[in-house]
Amino acid sequence: MEIDVNTLVFITIILYIFYSTPSNEGITSEYEYNQLSLLKNQFSIEYNNFMNLTYDSNFKNITGFKLSYADAANDPNTTATYPLDGKDYNSWYANENYMLLPDSIINIINDQVWSRSNSDLSNVFPANISTTMYGSIINDANSTEHLTKIKMPIPKFYNNAEHLGDINPPIGDDYVEDDEDAYFHKENVTFTKGEVTISLTHVDKLSSKPKGRDEKYFNTQSDKWKFLETVIVFNDANENEQRTIRGKAIYDIQRGRIVSLTQSAKFHSIFAFPHYSSMAKTEKENIFKDVKQLVSEYWETLDFVETLKATDFEEWGTSGESLCEYMVFLQLEPWNQYTKEQLKIIDHELKWPTGLPANISSIPPIRIESGLIYSPDCGLKFHLDNVEGVREEIKISSARTLLLFLFFLEAVQLYLLLKQMQFTNTPSSINRVSFYTLALLQLIDATLTTVILILAIAVRPIFIASMLCLLLSFSLAYVFGIRYLVTVTSSQVNEQNVGIMTLLRRVIREENEERTVITEDLSTISSGLLGKIYFSLLAFMMFLIIASSWPKNIRKIVEYVILFITNSYWVPQIFRNTIKGISPLSARSNQNISMQRQNGIPLLWKYIVGTSVIRLLPIYYFFANPSNILRHHTDLKFVTILTLWLSIQILLLYSQDYFGSRWFLPKHAIPDGYSYHKPVLSQELLEHGASENHTVDCAICMSEVPVYVKDIPETHAVDQQSYMVTPCNHIFHTACLENWMGYKLQCPVCRAPLPPL
Repeated sequence: MEIDVNTLVFITIILYIFYSTPSNEGITSEYEYNQLSLLKNQFSIEYNNFMNLTYDSNFKNITGFKLSYADAANDPNTTATYPLDGKDYNSWYANENYMLLPDSIINIINDQVWSRSNSDLSNVFPANISTTMYGSIINDANSTEHLTKIKMPIPKFYNNAEHLGDINPPIGDDYVEDDEDAYFHKENVTFTKGEVTISLTHVDKLSSKPKGRDEKYFNTQSDKWKFLETVIVFNDANENEQRTIRGKAIYDIQRGRIVSLTQSAKFHSIFAFPHYSSMAKTEKENIFKDVKQLVSEYWETLDFVETLKATDFEEWGTSGESLCEYMVFLQLEPWNQYTKEQLKIIDHELKWPTGLPANISSIPPIRIESGLIYSPDCGLKFHLDNVEGVREEIKISSARTLLLFLFFLEAVQLYLLLKQMQFTNTPSSINRVSFYTLALLQLIDATLTTVILILAIAVRPIFIASMLCLLLSFSLAYVFGIRYLVTVTSSQVNEQNVGIMTLLRRVIREENEERTVITEDLSTISSGLLGKIYFSLLAFMMFLIIASSWPKNIRKIVEYVILFITNSYWVPQIFRNTIKGISPLSARSNQNISMQRQNGIPLLWKYIVGTSVIRLLPIYYFFANPSNILRHHTDLKFVTILTLWLSIQILLLYSQDYFGSRWFLPKHAIPDGYSYHKPVLSQELLEHGASENHTVDCAICMSEVPVYVKDIPETHAVDQQSYMVTPCNHIFHTACLENWMGYKLQCPVCRAPLPPL
């Protein structure tokens, strides 16, 4: 049997896909496999030691806890080896001889941070604290100058292979940096006071299978303890310095205490939770046993060792080399206005709304009464101030309400757009609509549609509300909005490369120019326009993404500039009205309703006012409401300026409708526009086949049209307003051509473009 080259290549690719990675651990070489095996073995040994720990026994060879604060302070050259000569491993006390914390920090935690829970167990704390809190952070750098920074080594097997042929990683510990200053200042914080964001997420279910399949509850003490994931981000006011702390946490529901610890290659903090949660003055043994059981349930349910992947290995190695380790101690403010039974009803109603009598609107925010963040290896200490946030379920409920309100606004905007499209249903009226006004509105709507789509995908609890808004937003931006833009573009296609002065005369071509009529079909115009719109939207979204990473001050300026430009959407229409020319209201009052519409402003007033109000409301919400869902900064001054700017645009549009669109231009700056009502010469009349009584046939109604002829006096009694002469010198009854131009701006005879009336 012969196998051709293509089949051989195909088989090789399939075999590579199946056998290049022996498991789902992301391993690409035998060296990496051995690295991960060493890590798994280390965790297994440490977990066995952890299971033998009691509340009054010390850590042994657990990574990150081989040294206590006193060990490092007494001998700075001490290495984190096990066992240390003379070290007591059979006892445990909450002091610096056994902990990574100095006595001064331990006293602050017990006497200031956890003082409430040490003295009173009758307080009531919420069981569910999934939230994002915001507040201030204070860098207590002066009080840490005398503190010793503990060196934490990283196992050498984290090192990459020096030679391609290496198989076995090195054994032992590595202290990352030989230069002590470089090691300890890798996360230097210079600001005194900044902003902090703390995100707390409950970990209730776990799975040992990939992609979270077959998740199951693991916490048998959920009424007393919660396992959390924490993300703490703090920065200075201008966001020049920013730090992110990611860790696991234990929440003591009875006492309102939270202990959060980071984890990396040099700090296996998960084994320290029982000791550091029971460092308070009372009930140490009970707390230790409860937390130890919670950690064990987490470990066994997750099948921690067997689910370790190469990505975990890389992440812990990188963070161990470049980041400080942090220990966070928080005390929540109690909700003593509720009983435990009332809190259970509230929790149930927030998760599964059934209409139970729970006053959800009055639920207080989750507030940190006191908090301390300490880094044992970098010697950093921070205090928290005025940190609070609403529960995640309440925030989701507020988001749904906002999306439903947005749905209502979009429905009204869609209704106004359809009315506007119906109002400008003739070529003459739609030619007066500004393409750039619609393009600006389209850019805003398309950006909003993209944002709602991202929300629908990223935030599952608001998926249905997001999809409802997305339906209307998509219709507004990509169905009717695009259609209107295409119609406006097709009506103005013959104005391309035409000077402003020519347009001001309302003539598409000069008398001595050759006729050039652009006749693009709608599909060609539509495809070209869609390409421009999608490219503009992509460029705008990329710009917003890039700008979001800029410094806060610059980002704020960019935001204001973008909002000011995108809320100048009536400016192009004012300019378009000036170019096309609109008669004053007094001059249109004697015309019939059809001609008044054709010669007036091309936008409905309810569309102008309604669109302005609808697009101002979200800006009012975010800039004038301090409790807005995104915690956007308030700026009433900017809102006032933006409102005045839009009001000026609307007033200018009204003045153009009332006084004429060129009232603010000096008369000498306004060129004479084309006049359809003018006398003709006898020679021109003969070219049109004039009859003996000096009339021509109207090509629309096929009746005779009396004409005022300059060089024939007996025709001077003819009213020049009764007929119209086109730029291409064709003559029609006034009523006939006006009705024709209501549907087409082309000459009925030669199809040359006609300037609007």
